[in-house]
Parts: sequence; structure tokens; C-alpha cells
Amino acid sequence: MKEQFLYEIKKLLKQRFRDSQEQRVLNSYDAMNRMILPDAVAEPVTEEEVASIIMLCAGFRVPVVPRGAGCGFSGGALPVRGGLVLNLSRMNDIVIDRDNLVAEAGPGAVTADVHKAAEAVNLFYPPDPASMAVSTIGGNIAENAGGPRAAKYGVTKEYVLALRVVLADGSIRTFGRPLRKDVAGYNLAPLFVGSEGTLGVITRVWLKLLPKPEAALSSILSFDTALSAARAISAIVAAGLNPSRLEIMDSFCIQSLKEAGHNIDGDPGAVLMVEVDGDAVQLPGQLNRIREVAKKHGLLSFRQAGNEAENEKIWELRRSLSPIINSFGDTKMNEDVVVPRSGIPELFSFVEQLRKKSGLTIVCFGHAGDGNIHVNVMYNAATPDIEEKVETTLHQLFEKVVAMGGSISGEHGIGIAKQRFMRHQFSEAELALMRRIKQVFDPLNLLNPGKILPEPEKTE
Repeated sequence: MKEQFLYEIKKLLKQRFRDSQEQRVLNSYDAMNRMILPDAVAEPVTEEEVASIIMLCAGFRVPVVPRGAGCGFSGGALPVRGGLVLNLSRMNDIVIDRDNLVAEAGPGAVTADVHKAAEAVNLFYPPDPASMAVSTIGGNIAENAGGPRAAKYGVTKEYVLALRVVLADGSIRTFGRPLRKDVAGYNLAPLFVGSEGTLGVITRVWLKLLPKPEAALSSILSFDTALSAARAISAIVAAGLNPSRLEIMDSFCIQSLKEAGHNIDGDPGAVLMVEVDGDAVQLPGQLNRIREVAKKHGLLSFRQAGNEAENEKIWELRRSLSPIINSFGDTKMNEDVVVPRSGIPELFSFVEQLRKKSGLTIVCFGHAGDGNIHVNVMYNAATPDIEEKVETTLHQLFEKVVAMGGSISGEHGIGIAKQRFMRHQFSEAELALMRRIKQVFDPLNLLNPGKILPEPEKTE
């Protein structure tokens, strides 16, 4: 970084410009568990400061990497080309408009705090990523985060009404309006959802809220095999039943949870975790209809939560799962593929073939209600020739998923983790169009460079 740039940005931010080794390390990683040091860190508190920072960086050609809580699994917040990390966590205010069912928030607002603010006035913000206790709304929007409740309510994009964004030239623009209907002009707000900070820096958000459901009731269903559980999922969906959460965990997950001291009845091959919500008197009947469908597909046991504490315990078990499965290896390739819900049995059958063919431990769990399955390839990095085997397995997985009409990512995003797999899903012409969009919004390629899009194929 040039001396003049450092002088100008320190003058602007004073102690909120940080370039100590400690602060650089604290902003150098995400849940991908890879560390890349930025040159410095900025902590703005207003969108005017964000705009001034962006203009400074443009003038001195300094890359800018927006950052929330660093919860992403794809490396989206890693400063792969150095530069300035723009930590937005101080911009965390929340305002609830009860009359219009809208939440207005800064990008650094913690997701769980948005939940609490909405619920305090009997409203409901559905997206519930596993990281919601620490993840920020800006990060959720940048990755289009999901969560278990996406089965019924959808992912973050369904709740973004409007955004205010600082563009690469430092201008502040508003896309969308906090209305339930608006078809004036091109709808550009969704373009920023899932864009991982590559098109602009989100500084203000307006989110749709819903009336809070009266009650929720959960249960755990055990099955003889993961394939039986997958078939039950397809049958539940086909029957028109609409659980608010529908999650699956395979036998590897169950083994890990037991080893960590959690109580799982019996020795099932898989479990489903199901929640229904709405009118309290109708919930037991909804769960009973789900149980009747599951009985036709290898159901071993059915346990219903007896109270709110038991209800929450079921979902705390699910949220605790991701770090627990690390017992299967020191390295985890955490993929979040999506297939049509009717295709979940086919996906589980294919994963079993991959296990046998590769000899790798592949752990599956996730959001079965919307077809988003977390396929985790676990291994020890020191094993000879393991990297090539894992890479081949992942390419085979993504090839199959796309052939089924699915996607290589449902909620984790692309970042740097999945760039090399983008050509499984997109043609060169489609990737070229995306690059042109990036060029329009960020002609100097300074906004979170090196993410999402693979380099163009070289031609002779």
C-alpha cells in the first residue's frame, strides 16, 4: 500500500484503520479453514465512510474484500489478492416496521438479533442458517444463506425487498423498495444476492417479515438405511405435506453424535428431523400424517418432542453436527449440492457408489426438504495420493448432480472453493456473460477479486 493511501485512509478512519499483525490475522480466514492475510483492515460505521473508502481504494488500485462474521464455507471473505478487508460488523443497527412487516438493518446485524427483534413484536424472519448466532445479514445476503426452515419458507433471497449498495466508483445506489409489489424497471436487487461482494458493498437492507407462527412441534424419525429415509422424504413431499423443517442425517452422522455423547435411540441407518408449525391444535395431526407416510419406507421409530425444551434440543443436535463429524478426518470437503427433491434417493444411491468406488468416507446430512444435501468428503491430508482421489470424486459428484438438473451449491456460495467446478454447470458463453456483468459493475476488478468466476479458457 502506498504511503499516500495510508495517510488518507488513516485520516478518514483514525483508530478504525488497523494494520497490526493481530488484526490482519483476525480478518484472514473463514470456515473454509484457510488463512490469507490482508494488507490492512477497515472498520467503517456509516455508508458514507464505506463510499469514501471505496473511492480511495479505486484511486490507488487497492482490492477491497467485504467481510461480516467470516462464517462462510467457500472462502468468499478471503483476501486472495491482498488489499483491504472491509469489516462491516460495526454497522449493526436493526429497525422493525411493525405496520408494514419490514426489518431495516445494517449489513453487520447478527442474524439471531434480527430474529429476536422481529419476534419481540410477534413477527418472524424465517432464514435460519446454522451460524445464525454469529453470522451477519450482509454475509447472509452475499451468500444467499439458507437453513433448515428453507424447506417451507425459502432462502434469504425470498426476503430481500431492497438494498442500498456502494458501487465500485464510490456512488451509493438503492435497488428495490420495501414494498410487496414493484415492477418498475429492471429488478437489480436480486443480482446482489449471492454475489459475494463482487459487484458492490451492501450498506443497508430491507427484509420482508411474516406473522410469527403460533407454535412449532418437532419429531425424530429413525430408518433402517439412508436410502429408506431418502425415499420417505420424496414421499412426504409428493403427499403435499409441508413441514417447516425436514433434515436428514446418515449413519456416519449418527455415529459421530453418539461418540460426542449425544443420545440417539437404537442403531438406525439414518434419521429424519421434522418440524411443523402453525396452529398449535393441528400440529400433532400433521406429524401423524408424516409418520404414516414414513411407515411405508422402513421407519424404525418415531419420537415426538414433548415440550418446547425438547423441541429446541432436537435442532440444537442438528446445529452441532458439522464440527462433530471432523472425527472422520483432519480435512473436510464440505459440499452443498442441490437436486430436485424427488431425486434425493438417486443422489444417496450415487453417493454410496462413490464410497465403494473411492474408498473415501463420505458423510451426508442437510436440508432434505428443499433438496440441499451437504456431502462431506472426509480424509486425512497426509494419506499418499489422497488429494487426487478426492478431486476425482468431487468432479464425479458435481457431474452427476448437474445431470440430475441440480446445482453445485445451494447456500455456501462459490468463492474460491468451487470455482474450478463452475464449468460443470455453466457453458463458456454463460460464464462470459457473467464476466461482462462483473465488468460493468467493477471495471477495475477491485471488489472481492478472484472469486466465483474461473479464468477464461485459453484459446490458441
